[in-house]
Amino acid sequence: MIFAALAGFSVWQHLRLPASTSLSPLTIAVSLTPLSAPIIVAKEQGLFKKHGIDMTLKPVHGGVKSFQALVAGEADLATTSETVAMFNSFEREDFNILTSFVESDNGVKLWSIHRAIGHSLPDALRSARVGVVASSASEYFFDSLLQLYDMPTETIEKVYYSPEALPSALLDNEVDAIAIWEPYGYQLVKRAHESVQALDSKGLHSLSFLLVSDRLVAKKQHQDMRRVIRALDEAVDVIHQRPEQAKAQVAAYLSMSDDKLGWLWQDYLFRLSLNDSLLLRLKNQARWAQRAGLVTGPTPSYRHLLNPGPLVEATQKVSLLE
Repeated sequence: MIFAALAGFSVWQHLRLPASTSLSPLTIAVSLTPLSAPIIVAKEQGLFKKHGIDMTLKPVHGGVKSFQALVAGEADLATTSETVAMFNSFEREDFNILTSFVESDNGVKLWSIHRAIGHSLPDALRSARVGVVASSASEYFFDSLLQLYDMPTETIEKVYYSPEALPSALLDNEVDAIAIWEPYGYQLVKRAHESVQALDSKGLHSLSFLLVSDRLVAKKQHQDMRRVIRALDEAVDVIHQRPEQAKAQVAAYLSMSDDKLGWLWQDYLFRLSLNDSLLLRLKNQARWAQRAGLVTGPTPSYRHLLNPGPLVEATQKVSLLE
C-alpha cells in the first residue's frame, strides 16, 4: 500500500515537473478559429512552459491546412477535425490522434442569401450551386444534409473553395449556398448587405476538434506529448473557471471582437476526451466517403490511429473500449 502510494506520488511529480530545466521545442499548427481556444490559452497562460515545452504556434486557415503542415514536416502537432483525419487515414497511417479537446453540434451550417432555405430545403437547393470545402467537415455535413432530406445529388452542383473564400463566393453570387464552419458564418452575416439565412441544423453533425501528431514524434517524445496534454487539461480548467479571461486571450490572439467570439463560444463544449463516440463518427464518415467515391481502399483501423497513452497518463480521462 505504501509502495503504491509512493509510486503514485512519484508519477505525479514526474508529470508536474520537467525532468530537466531545458524546454523541449515543439511546433503546433493551429487553425485560426476559437475551436483552438485550449491551445491558445495554454500558450498565453504559459502552461506549455510550465510543463517543460517550448511551444511555437503556427497559425493556419482550417484543419485541412493544419494537417498539411503536419505531414509536410512544418509542425510536430496539429489541430484538425475528425473528418480531415478520416480522409487522411485512407492515404497514410503515420499520424496519431492524441485527444479531442472541444466539441460542437452546431459548428457547421448551410448559409444562403437568395433562396429561402427555412422549411423548404429541397425546393431551395434544386439545381443549386453549393460551395463546400473538399474533404472536410463542410463536405460531410452537406452530404449528410442531402441524405437526411433524401435529395438527389444529380440536381446539385458542389463547387470547391478554400474556407476563407466561401463567404465571398456567396456574396459575389458565384454559388447559391455555402456549407461552412464558424467563424465564417459570422463573417458572412457581418459583411452581407442582404438578409442571410442559416438552416437550423443543430445536432445534425457533431464536430470534434482533435490534437494530432506525427506518429514517430509521438513515439520518440512520448513524455513531451503527455506534458502537452497536461498543459491543455489545465487550459480547459482555465476556460471553465475563468471564462472571461480565457475569452479575452483568445479574442486577442485571433484579432476577434467580443461580439464575434460570444456568437461562437456558446456552441462549444471544451473537454479532453478519446472515446468510442469518436471512433463511431470516424467509421461513419469513412463509410460516407467510400459510398461517395471520395476515397479508395478498405476502412482503416481507427483504433490503431488513436493513441490514448499520453491522455491516460496525463489526466486519467479516457473511455476507450478494448
